[in-house]
Amino acid sequence: MYSLRLFHDHLKSGVKVQPIETQHAFYYMFKGEAEINGEKVVQDTAVYAMDIANIRTLEQDAIIWRFELVPTCAAPAYAQGDGVCSEMKMSRRVRMFELTPRTKWFYRLDSIYDKGASSTGLHSNPGSGIRCLLSGDLHVRGTVAEESDNVNPGDYWYEEGTYPIVSTTYGDEVKTAFVRGMILPVEFAEISKNPAMWIEGPPKAIASWKCYAKQVVRLI
Repeated sequence: MYSLRLFHDHLKSGVKVQPIETQHAFYYMFKGEAEINGEKVVQDTAVYAMDIANIRTLEQDAIIWRFELVPTCAAPAYAQGDGVCSEMKMSRRVRMFELTPRTKWFYRLDSIYDKGASSTGLHSNPGSGIRCLLSGDLHVRGTVAEESDNVNPGDYWYEEGTYPIVSTTYGDEVKTAFVRGMILPVEFAEISKNPAMWIEGPPKAIASWKCYAKQVVRLI
C-alpha cells in the first residue's frame, strides 16, 4: 500500500536541512528560495527528488510544500535542523489503484488557475492527489468523496479520483488557484492537459493550467 503525503516545511535563511529520505517527492517553493540537491528553486517553481533531498536555504526564509508518494508504513519524514519547522498536513492511502512494488506510475505536480465565481459541475479524475490552495477559495462537495472548504493560502484537501465531486468558487475579485500532486497511470505521461472527466454538464473551461514537474516512477 502507498500513500500521498503533504508537508509544509518552514525554513529560516542560511539553513542547511538534514537530508530528507523519502521515496518520491515534489518540492514546491511557496515562498523564498533554496538549493535542493544543488538546484536553485525559487518561488512558484518545483523540483522532483528520489530517495534523498539535500536542502540549503539562501538569503531568504523559505516555505516549501512537499508532496510525497511513499509506502503507507513509512515513518513521516520531517525536515530537521536549526531554524526548521516541519508539519505533516495530510496523509491519505491511495485506494483507486493497486500500488505495488516494481510497478510504474506517472507522478505529476501541476496547478490550475480559474477566474471568478464558478462551479465545475459533477466530475472525476483518472488519478488521486493532494491539493493545496494558492489563492482565492474552493469548496468541494461529493456524496462519497471527502468534502472541504478552502479559503486561505495553504489550505489542503484530498481527491480520490474515482469519487465524483463538484468544486465551486465564490470570489469574484481574486482568481482561484491551487497546486496538486497527483498519481496517474503511466499512459498519462504523454497527455499535457488537465485530465478531469465530466459526468454532468459541459466540460469546465479553466483559465490556465501549468505543469511544474513530472516523473514516471517505479515503486520499490
